[in-house]
Amino acid sequence: MLYVKPIGAIATLIAIVSLTYSHFIRADISFAQKPAEVKVSSTVLNPINEVESGSMIYTLSDQSQLTQMALDTKVQMNITGTINRVKLEQVFTNPSNDWVEGVYVFPLPSNSAVDHLDMIIGKRIIEGQIKERKEAKKIYNKAKQAGKKASLIEQQRPNIFTAKVANIGPGETVKIAIEYQQAVTIDNDKFSIRFPMTIGDRYIPGKRIKTSANATGMKPNTHRVNDASKITPPTEININRPIDISINLKAGFNASVVSSSYHDVVVVDTNNLTKHITLDRAKGNHQADRDFELVWQAESSLTPKLALFTQQKGSDHYLMLMATPPSDEVFKKANTPREVIFVIDSSGSMMGSSMSQASKALMQAVNRLKPTDRFNIIDFDSDFDPLFDSAMPAIKINKKHGVRFAKNLHSSGGTEPLDAIKFAFSSRDASSDNYLRQIIFLTDGQVGNEEEIFNTVRLNIDRDRLFTVGIGSAPNSHLMTKLSEFGKGAYTFIGDIAEVETKMTELFSKLESPALTNININFPTGINAEQALGSIPDLYKGEAITAVFKLNAIPNNLTISGNTSDGVFSDNISINASNNTVGIDTLWARRKIDQLMNKYQAQYRRIERDQVQQEITNLAIDAHLVSKFTSLVAVDITPSNTGDTALVTKVVSKAVKAAKTATNAQLWMLLGLALIVLSVVTRRRAKS
Repeated sequence: MLYVKPIGAIATLIAIVSLTYSHFIRADISFAQKPAEVKVSSTVLNPINEVESGSMIYTLSDQSQLTQMALDTKVQMNITGTINRVKLEQVFTNPSNDWVEGVYVFPLPSNSAVDHLDMIIGKRIIEGQIKERKEAKKIYNKAKQAGKKASLIEQQRPNIFTAKVANIGPGETVKIAIEYQQAVTIDNDKFSIRFPMTIGDRYIPGKRIKTSANATGMKPNTHRVNDASKITPPTEININRPIDISINLKAGFNASVVSSSYHDVVVVDTNNLTKHITLDRAKGNHQADRDFELVWQAESSLTPKLALFTQQKGSDHYLMLMATPPSDEVFKKANTPREVIFVIDSSGSMMGSSMSQASKALMQAVNRLKPTDRFNIIDFDSDFDPLFDSAMPAIKINKKHGVRFAKNLHSSGGTEPLDAIKFAFSSRDASSDNYLRQIIFLTDGQVGNEEEIFNTVRLNIDRDRLFTVGIGSAPNSHLMTKLSEFGKGAYTFIGDIAEVETKMTELFSKLESPALTNININFPTGINAEQALGSIPDLYKGEAITAVFKLNAIPNNLTISGNTSDGVFSDNISINASNNTVGIDTLWARRKIDQLMNKYQAQYRRIERDQVQQEITNLAIDAHLVSKFTSLVAVDITPSNTGDTALVTKVVSKAVKAAKTATNAQLWMLLGLALIVLSVVTRRRAKS
């Protein structure tokens, strides 16, 4: 009896600490504002978003019952040369007794061109049509209210899409098939494609603004991220989200090495030039909980230095070029001393293996610096903390400080990189002009205010170069690739701690080798050529020149030229127009839209923005592509929900395994509640 009250008091104390810890950890997941801004009423968003288990969730009309809705995913890829055509099938099955609307937020590659939608009901296939976004939404809502089955695909970010399916009957299954294509990535003689499987928990900065009561996201809109409720689907731990991936690889050469970076796969030779790759079913069901990456490589003597494809569509011609300059002729070790600024994320979303990867990568980077170089480290979470006030010489004592700084990094707080990036730019001094200034940004990129960050880099990059390193199982590839594009640098993805040394060594090789700059591709007289992205970014060792053109005719040759530290590099290339393929027009349109979106974001006057928006809309409709201003909509003309039954909205939440989540907030919450109960019980026993 003497120890009952102390035990109860201790239990209560631990409970309070547990709940407090849970609250602060969850702050980075659910809203993660500064304390003054974390005022989120449970009535702001749809009550279904308070549920924390299950894959598809909704409330009944009386708000008294919750249920689940299954979602299976199948992915079929057909890779031909440097183009990947993908079909993504998602099956919505309704096990309830209600007529429901399914809502699913899903990721796609940031360079994907989404151009096809099929809604499959039994044996009926309803093909989607591309429409201006507002018109598509009206068509969908009208069909939904009329009791017809309908589907709507909208882009929320270039790598985040929303699928809605209306009027799924009790026990009914509806299949949605989405098709897109993307260009294959070439880096260090390796060919690769990446398929994202989950959306990370995004930090949403800013003060809360009006958010629809029917919003399907976990976080309300804010004055800095006015669509937060559309890009933050519920996160569920240990839910079943099976995925099946099947790939036909026609590389155009005999790929000596084919592997998946983060999944077990089975590779079967179909013929000399074709391989069939599937997820290894002997390892059990595969879950959509981390990004999938496929990498293939030719024998060194067979690695192509040039991939060139042509296409004719009507009176227009298209040309896709991927070329690797001879490294020995173009790239040499830099003699110019470098000023390297490391900006590293230590927010709560980096907790666990991501923080370990980033810390290890940073230590390796610091140790590799030469005494003639200068460096600084800027650590950020809710605030930022630089190692030095400005860059310091990379002598032994300063490098020791840097390594110690990296070892002591601990993840906590919100993800606020903006001020850290601004400090990286503002910390230039007069002597910085004597150095090759490079900024390395290490993060999982799980933020919602990408446009703020893009604009800051675009306005302040000057002569600096920005390199991004994506850390973790599912980094924000849109943020990372776009920043490296604006910063004329390169993007490196590290999905496993075992890759840190190899991937960082490859990055260091790029950092230490002068780029091929001011790259031009010149065509013969009489050829009118429009490059989709407008210009070609700087090129680093191991990378390939990639460009897609729209032309009035296919020429017999072209010339690639650029500047190196030793002068001008030039190479003449012959073109074989018989190497005809399909899909280049779609890739050109997708990249052209990307360029126009940069122009749209850079406009401050409404009239100019409206003009660019219309240009994007027209191009997307002509190319039948989903964009910020266009959507795919499919409607079954036959009403299926003909009664007065109310339609219930159900939200598919994204799967995250407990071992890979940023925190164990739910565990701490349950522990806190359990200890409070234990405290009450022990106190009552003490009184008796």
